[in-house]
Amino acid sequence: MTLVAEKIAAGYGHHPVIRNIDLEAGEGELLVLAGPNGSGKTTLLKTLAGFLPPRSGRVLIDNQNIFAMNNRERAALRAFLFQESGPRWPFTVEELVSQGSFRRGKNPTRAETKNALSSCGLEGFETRPVTELSGGEYQRVLLARALVQEVPFLLMDEPVNNLDPKYQIMLMELLQDLCRRGLSAIVSLHDLNLAALYAHRIALISGGEITALGPPALTLREDILKKVFDAPISVGVHPNAPGVPLVYT
Repeated sequence: MTLVAEKIAAGYGHHPVIRNIDLEAGEGELLVLAGPNGSGKTTLLKTLAGFLPPRSGRVLIDNQNIFAMNNRERAALRAFLFQESGPRWPFTVEELVSQGSFRRGKNPTRAETKNALSSCGLEGFETRPVTELSGGEYQRVLLARALVQEVPFLLMDEPVNNLDPKYQIMLMELLQDLCRRGLSAIVSLHDLNLAALYAHRIALISGGEITALGPPALTLREDILKKVFDAPISVGVHPNAPGVPLVYT
């Protein structure tokens, strides 16, 4: 199953944000969106997820236009994980994760919830209040809630924001493992070195358009990054991962 964006333009009110976007994510792929603040990453993710109708172009999942679907049909194909914001309500982990199944229009099963928790390394957390979790634990709970939908596509907006390095690596390794099992993930990241280590492909976005798209070794080049970020960026080779770019300023 493939997600395809064709000539997408989108924005808010009279303000255009992204334009002329062509993008494709295949089965088992971890695709990272990267670029400066305000470049259009979140707008693109919301459009791909079906939350923000495009001004032109279309988004297809398995050759079906997601904007011709109802909410339940879209929920059967993709899950969207926003950046953590707002208060945490005093649910237990199991209660919060099980809410994901309601988006498919049916009651959750204990087996579905247990499988999602296990995938995210949350065995034994079922009865813990989410208000008592660390930031990294809570992000994994939100991911488990998305996974319980059992959808082929997962879209995540800055999932490692405000997490310490341990939890950033844990979350990216979890995504990588899920993709090996067939899930497709489209994730926005600020950290180019995390993108280099874990992404199959990176889409660099600047001024609302895709400036470069391809494997990390082809997109994370000094000439491209200096243009995209308008900053003195250098690129070397990762000391622990031969062939993987290491980005620094």
